This record gives sequence, C-alpha cells and structure tokens, in this order.
Amino acid sequence: MELLSAVLIGSIMSFLVYRNLSKITQSIDEKSNKGNFSSYADFSVKIQEHIRQIKKDLDDDLDSSDPKYIKNEDCNTRNVTKELNDLIRKASFYETVLSKSKSKEEIESGFIKILTKLEKIVKENCIDGEEKAEELKEEFFKYYQQL
Repeated sequence: MELLSAVLIGSIMSFLVYRNLSKITQSIDEKSNKGNFSSYADFSVKIQEHIRQIKKDLDDDLDSSDPKYIKNEDCNTRNVTKELNDLIRKASFYETVLSKSKSKEEIESGFIKILTKLEKIVKENCIDGEEKAEELKEEFFKYYQQL
C-alpha cells in the first residue's frame, strides 16, 4: 500500500512539474517571437531617412544641392515620388503601437518588401542605379545586424 501511494504521489508531482515547465517554455517562446520593437522602430526610421533622401534627390520640386541619387532620362518623377511616399508611409507603420501586434517574422517580411521595392526604384530611375542599390543593401544590412 505504501508503494502504491508513493508511486501515485510521484506521478502527480511529475505531472505538475511537467505542466509548469510547459507554461514557462511557452511564455518564453511567445516573448522571443514578438521581437524587440524599439529596434524595429529604429530600423524603420533609418529606412525612412534614406527614402526621404532619395526622394529629395529625384524630385524636381525639391532642391538638392549635392544629390547622391541622380535621376536618369527614363525617370518619371511624379510616379517615383508617389511610390517613395508610399514606402515612407509603409515604413512608418513599424514605429506605431499597431506594429506590436505583428510577429517578428511579419515585421521582417514587411521590411523586405519595402527594401525590395526601394531597390527596384533606385535601379530603374537613377544613374548608376545598380551600384547605388548595392550600396543601399550593404548599409541596411549593417543597420539590421545592429538590431
């Protein structure tokens, strides 16, 4: 009888320990999946700064004294500035409280879409676009590594 009660108590204790460990590991997983949102907000600011600089350099209405990005003859300034404004709007979302409802993977996917579109704009509308786009990639990669 004593053996049976010892086994029963041991089984109950094992079950309780297992359940508590499951809760703890689940909590840790949820926290790690959410990521560090202040870092993502900082990264978003860096993206927006670059987009604004490109917009300033390419926009005929804005005066840029020493442009880094020089538009080519195929550049449709109106469409490009519209696309750049849209990218700024999308990137600014990741500075808001609403972005906290997104998972780390969703946020990173959003950044990839923004940066891919920016790369395409630079390649298609700037003199030495391939080179400038590659420089952008390297800069953003450095920023991302600092997250």
